[in-house]
Parts: sequence; structure tokens; C-alpha cells
Amino acid sequence: MSKKLIYISFIKLTDKVARDWYIDHCIAKGALVEYWDIVSLVREEHDENYELNADYLRNIKNYKEFEALVCQPENKDAVYVMLISYSGRFSKPYRLLSKYSCKMVFLNWGAMPTTSSAPKWQKIIYRLFNNPFGTVKTVADVILGNVYRKLNVVNRFDIVFAAGHALTSVDQYAKKVVHFNLCDFDHYTRVNLIDERLVKEKYAVFLDINLPFQSDLAISGLPAVNAISYFKSLNRFFDLLKEKNGIKVLIAAHPKANYIGNEFKERKMYRMLTAKLVKDAEYVITHTSTALSYAVLNLKSVLFIYTDEMMDIYKNTVVREIKSLASYLNTSVYNVDQITDASQIKILPPNFECYDAYKYCYLTSLKSENFSSAEIFWREINTL
Repeated sequence: MSKKLIYISFIKLTDKVARDWYIDHCIAKGALVEYWDIVSLVREEHDENYELNADYLRNIKNYKEFEALVCQPENKDAVYVMLISYSGRFSKPYRLLSKYSCKMVFLNWGAMPTTSSAPKWQKIIYRLFNNPFGTVKTVADVILGNVYRKLNVVNRFDIVFAAGHALTSVDQYAKKVVHFNLCDFDHYTRVNLIDERLVKEKYAVFLDINLPFQSDLAISGLPAVNAISYFKSLNRFFDLLKEKNGIKVLIAAHPKANYIGNEFKERKMYRMLTAKLVKDAEYVITHTSTALSYAVLNLKSVLFIYTDEMMDIYKNTVVREIKSLASYLNTSVYNVDQITDASQIKILPPNFECYDAYKYCYLTSLKSENFSSAEIFWREINTL
């Protein structure tokens, strides 16, 4: 009998999701796959660019339907791949699956460093002062999630696939923890076997995160930036960079982005080709993105950037993360709106020690780096 995998997700099914979460790989291996879109159960319903209308997709509109599907005989021995992080807020799918003793696995990757050494209680007080309602809500969510686990209302994961020491070294609430790679690590490994360049001339690359139109901001309760001023600020900075060293900036477009105007002026954009772009880039420009891994793995210099508006609305969230990443890698960070001359920009060489620490803390491990994560995933799934 073919192995059956059921993906439970609060993100829309796109070509990137199918690639990076091993759906395509498992189907090629002969698995029966279903993708249960439960977006409308846990967050505001929305459309996403590049959505797939696959025959294995199910759009579930209420928990009654969800529970009825779980109870179907053909799903009794299925493995549920959870693409929804566990918390009190998102506990109901977990509680229902635990009620019927379903086998659950989780891919825990995408962790990034923070440089704050303050005790946890000091961080909570700081957040309470700056965002009291949001902080209370977050703390209550964590407490509720822990209560469900203490009461055994939510079962342990059968397997957690964890990328990097930062995740393998902590309790994953799992029967088994498997050393794993961030999906970007596997893309990097595959692309670096190819000598041919995607772009012949010298260039720098910006890792776009689709910030003005990013649907995931809603999950964190964050507003979007103004698109017009955002692109104006970035394009002016990219012009200054070209003035500094004569190298043009190319755009590694976010997989969800669907730019239809002249957002980045005449700069060429590439989608789903970030690994190839970073491999041969002279240096990398970014806000904060797991795609930073490509710069780290390829030992590329990195410029971290933000805007005045980002500082105003994301001071304690996105901008704090940007500064933490820059500090961890010991490299440059700029408010692009405060840069008036190309001479103010310094492109620092990579700090190899910092990059190596990042690699093994957040991207891979000595146990997994020489193996394909897709094959690790398939091997372990077949033990359940």
C-alpha cells in the first residue's frame, strides 16, 4: 500500500510550497498526497499569487468538515505533515488530530539568530511597555499552548525534523528528532554543482520579501509599508550602489510577488532562482529573509537595509531582527533614507567565523549536511 501524507496548512499551496515541503518529491516516490488548506479556519481568507489548483488540494471551511475527514477509514494510517506552527491560538487542529491518535510530523526550520542577551523577564517588560496588548496576547497564547500539552490534550509529534543546532539542542516536544537541512541548503548544494552562470556580467542581488504586499504580515498583526515610498527609497539606494562600484543590482523576487509595474525601475527580476543568483553575485542586499542562507553558504558580503518608514512601524520587530542579523554576521546595516552619498556605503568582507557559526546553528548539521533532506524526509516518513 502507498504511503499517505496529508499536509495541514495555513498557507496557500503554491509551486514553492510543493517544491520546498517535498510534496513533489513524495508524489514522485509514489506517495498519496493531500493538501488540506485550513486558511479560513485560523486566519483571514485571501488569495495568493502562484496558487496551484492541484487535484490533491482540499479547501476546508469548518472544523466539522475537518474532523469528518480525519475520521474517514482511508485516513486512519496517514501521516499528517503540519505546516502550521503549534501555539494556543492554532491548537484546535492539533487537538483534533490528537483526539484520534493521528501520526503528526513537523519540519522545524527557518530559525534565525538574535543578539539580545537580556533575561526573558526584561524582554517581556520591554515589550509590555512598547506593545502591552500584543504582549499580553502573545504570553497568553504561549501559556494556553503549554497547558494543552501538560494536560495531554495535544500529543507529541512522532517526528520533528530540525535544522541546525539552535533547534536540535532544545526540546521539540517529539518522540523523535531528526537532524535536517533548511530547504535552501539543498538548493544551494544542487546549484553549486553547476558551473554555468545565470547572468554573465557582474551584479549584486537584492533578496526581495514582497514587503508592501506580504500577506504573512497579517499573522503577526503588522501593517504593510507604503509601496510608493518603499520602492522609491530602495531604488535610490540601488542607484547609489551602482554609482559606488559600477555594478548593477538585480532582484531575486519573492516567490509570492507578482510585480506588474516598474517597481524596481528597469532592474531585472528573477523568480524561484535565488540560489543561482546569489551563487555568482558580487554581494547581497537584504532586509531579513531565510534566503540569507544563500549568502552565508556562498560566503558573500551582505548589506542589511531598512527605510525610515520601516523604522517607524517595525522598530521592535522587523528592524530589530535586521540589526540582530547584521550584528551576528558582523556586517553592515543601513537606513537607506539616511544615505545621501555613495561614499557612506561600505561593503565589508564576510566574517568566515560568523558565517560558519550561522551555517551550523541555523541551516544544517554535521549529521545531515552530506545528505538530501528530501531523502531524509522520505526515509523517516516510511518508518511510521
